[in-house]
Formats: sequence, structure tokens, C-alpha cells
Amino acid sequence: MLIRLLTLLALALAPALPARAQMQDDIAQVLRVSLIPGWRQQDGSHVAGLRFDLAPGWRTYWRSAGAAGISPQMDWRGSRGLGSVTPQWPTPTVFRQGRALSIGYDDDFVLPLLIQGAGGGAAHLDGVLDLGVCAEICLPARIRVSGDLPAGGAPDPAIRAALADRPGRIRADARCSLRPTRDGMALTGRIPLPPQGRSEAVVFEVPDPSLWVTDAVVSRQGGTLTATSELMAGGGRGVALDRSRVRITVIGDRGAVEIDGCRS
Repeated sequence: MLIRLLTLLALALAPALPARAQMQDDIAQVLRVSLIPGWRQQDGSHVAGLRFDLAPGWRTYWRSAGAAGISPQMDWRGSRGLGSVTPQWPTPTVFRQGRALSIGYDDDFVLPLLIQGAGGGAAHLDGVLDLGVCAEICLPARIRVSGDLPAGGAPDPAIRAALADRPGRIRADARCSLRPTRDGMALTGRIPLPPQGRSEAVVFEVPDPSLWVTDAVVSRQGGTLTATSELMAGGGRGVALDRSRVRITVIGDRGAVEIDGCRS
């Protein structure tokens, strides 16, 4: 937690650039994001994509970035003629920085977008992305993406490949327990799961976005993976959790899997 707080503080206190145009120029040197319009499906949903082009040595982050990363935020309220926009994140890489993790991408990638409510006509996608882009230093990036989505279109191979690269969704009898800590609650998950590689990371995502979730401490005994994260709420609030709505992602060097919900 301390590493991430210091990172965000450094971004907030960094000297202001002379002009907004200078900031945009700096970001464009290390990260470009472009829209792939994609195609309309028979059920009226639309599949589009964002192409992320990163300069060598730079990285950006997965939906849950770890204590040493900066999680992205996306606002699609400027769009017209469509409903919800849901990113379909491909499997990320886990970067270990001492005892802290950052989770993301250090090479070019495509982020598929599943868009509901497009119907049968043309639609316009308009979004603002707030991202962290890091190398030796971190830069805050606010990037606007917009474009028309065709009422037809043909499946795009880059989007299809990225969809195939998502963590596999599996059913597993993950059992989760809670115990009080000084600052909140510790969540421990015991997951029956074959090894996903030599080095496994576990990410707990909880339905309350205001809760801070620390990097999980992970151990394995045979076919059971055990992971513990601490959940903390700001302002001295108590922590409440519906364990059936916890999403668990296990990322290893041989792939990744997702589990929806855990049992007590």
C-alpha cells in the first residue's frame, strides 16, 4: 500500500508541464491508443477494440493493477446510440518489485470492448481513459478515444486473438474466510486448482470499489492454492463483504484463470 501511495503522491506533486499540449506530446511518445471499430453481432451487441502501442521499456496496467501499479479508469458517457461498454482484458503479466506487485502489459496489446445496446443502427463511441504509464518514472495519461461503430462490419482477427487470450473462466469450489485485523479484514481463499506455473499471483476483486485490497500472500500445498489479502475501508468505516461476489484471478507463467464467487 505504501508503495502505491508514494507513487500517486509523486504524480500529484510532479512539476507542472508548461502547457497541456506538452503533456499530450510527452504521452504520445510512449503510448498511443486507437480504436478498432469491430463488428455488430446478431444479438445487437457490438465488439470493438482499443489498440495500445507502447514505447519500448514502458508499461501500462490491468484492471486491478496491484500495489505498485495504477489501475485504469474509463468513462464512456460521451457515447451515443449504445448502452454499456465492458472491457474484456487479455491475460496480463505480473511484475514483482520487491514484495509489491504491479500487473499489466509491457508490450503492444489489444483490449476488446463488448458493447451492449447498439441495436441495428450506427453508434458513436466516445470515451476518456485515465491511465498510468510507467518506466523509470510514471506519467499520468488522459486519452480520449472516439469513433463511429458500423452497423455491420467484419470480425477483426486482432480482437479475436485478444478475446482468446483472456483468463479462462472456471468453476472451482473456492472457500473464503474472513478475520478482523487492526485496519480492516483479512480475506483468505483456499482454491482447489492445478498449478498455473512456477510463480502464481492471486488477485481478489471485491464489489465495493471503495475498499482497498492489498497484494495477496500466496502459498501452495499440492492441489490447493491459499491466498490472503487485507481489505481496508477509508474513514474508519467497517468492512462488509458478500463473498459470493468476489472475483478471484490466478495468474501464472503458464496462463490465468478466473473464478466468480467463493464460499464460506
